[in-house]
Amino acid sequence: MPNTLLDVDESLMKNNLLLPEYKEEGEEFDRLLKTLETPQTPSVVVRPHPGICIKTKTDTGDKIFVNVCHTKEIPPPEDISDDKLDKLLEEDTPSWCIPMSIGHEHMESDKSGSSCPTYDVAINTKFFDTCQEKKHFFAFAILTILSAIGEKYDKVVDSENYVVLKNRKVVGKLHDHRVAKRQPKYSSQTSASSPLIQEIPEEKTSKSKDEKSGAVRVDVVNSSQYVIFKKPREGKTEKLIGYFKLPPQCFKDEIRADIGEDRIVIEVSCHNYLVDIFVPFSIDQSSVTASLNADLNILQLDMPVTST
Repeated sequence: MPNTLLDVDESLMKNNLLLPEYKEEGEEFDRLLKTLETPQTPSVVVRPHPGICIKTKTDTGDKIFVNVCHTKEIPPPEDISDDKLDKLLEEDTPSWCIPMSIGHEHMESDKSGSSCPTYDVAINTKFFDTCQEKKHFFAFAILTILSAIGEKYDKVVDSENYVVLKNRKVVGKLHDHRVAKRQPKYSSQTSASSPLIQEIPEEKTSKSKDEKSGAVRVDVVNSSQYVIFKKPREGKTEKLIGYFKLPPQCFKDEIRADIGEDRIVIEVSCHNYLVDIFVPFSIDQSSVTASLNADLNILQLDMPVTST
């Protein structure tokens, strides 16, 4: 993206948006604004393969679709026996994690033409095949996936009365998933109270493609167009404060901010603008606040972090 698209008077931005505790750090702000390091966590973007489509409802009676898809780029869960799974199912909080990538909500039409929330959830291809062969693994995986969607999107999803569509593997069109290239945490590395859901963040974008693996290498908006501070500057971090230069003539309803536990995605799709970064902190997603300075096209995110 040409830099001219996001030109902003940086002195005005600093004077108007810098928090009081950073007023004496003007030179540091200027330096960070222009030369931030590229995020260190490697990642790839993949288009998952169609698998099955689940139809279910929320507690309010709203119909939703879940496209369960698969890719080799997502690691499989720890390989366990049938007997071990049966024992895990007897636990109140199973310690077995299923790595997955949960896409953003998109609206798709059902047979009657009504728009329904739809979610793409990608899992490992080998594990998907296992679920197709073994009904108890399949049931556990679907329970986990529906629980993960409910947790991420603050919905109560019916995980008992779902229907697997017979003649459709996908409702709508599968979206690209961006996944971090890191090792999953297996039960030997976690406590018995660890959650059974291990989400691997995703996002769509498009750049150079690896013909062998189908993976798309990710290039995001140049890091000179955003800056992130930690507060306080020294000692235990309490929160992150991010400033993002947005395209000119950008309206509030065109901005999509998706804040994950350790990932920040800011997208203005109509302007081909995308910031997609990982941070070495655990963000308290429920406490994040955002404000937009429409005059300067600056989005500010106030992101408290949880204790680690």
